[in-house]
Amino acid sequence: MVYTAILAPAAMVSCFLDSSGRWPSIFQRTWVNWLLRTNRIRLRPQGLEYLKKEQAYILIANHASILDIPGIISTSPFPVRFIAKKSLLWFPLFGWFLSSSGHILIDRNNAKSALKGLKKAVALLKNGISIVVFPEGTRTPDGLVKNFKGGAFLLALQAKAPIVPVSISGTYHMLPRTGWCFWPGVMELNLGKPIPTLNLSLREARPLMEKVRDTIIKSLKK
Repeated sequence: MVYTAILAPAAMVSCFLDSSGRWPSIFQRTWVNWLLRTNRIRLRPQGLEYLKKEQAYILIANHASILDIPGIISTSPFPVRFIAKKSLLWFPLFGWFLSSSGHILIDRNNAKSALKGLKKAVALLKNGISIVVFPEGTRTPDGLVKNFKGGAFLLALQAKAPIVPVSISGTYHMLPRTGWCFWPGVMELNLGKPIPTLNLSLREARPLMEKVRDTIIKSLKK
């Protein structure tokens, strides 16, 4: 709450003044870095050498904790935007910033909302902004990787954007879905080699989804 109070006024103004999203991304990264350091959560990324700053990717990750979000923001060498549930809009300041800074908030039970979000995501990718998706749809209740939903992979095929599998380990024990406070620890982020989608057809969405899920599971730290 303290960090939000410090950064929120300037961050909200930056959403109006900087259409490129660069300044909102700086405030976003600053906020998560303060949060992680204060709670003694250290990041240990691997695979950053596979990513090119000038390329837009779809980062697909498992979702064990709300800490996954600041971990990805802090680790990524470029600005990222998330596809998330529309109900986050109701969070004071936080939800407004998400919407105003270009994150994609969708109503999962509304086909029109999902289609609109898909079009926005394609536009962001074409403008060089990478997208982060948690295809499980929600945080795991037991630490295990659940079945993936197909929307992220249809997005990748439509946008012809490469997919980066991201395996996140350690966050479930630091802040599980039913937890109420952070515990210090190490967050492992293993970024796999980008998977090209340029020459894939829509019929290959399911095999692609299974390949990415298997890659994420195999790269998780035991």
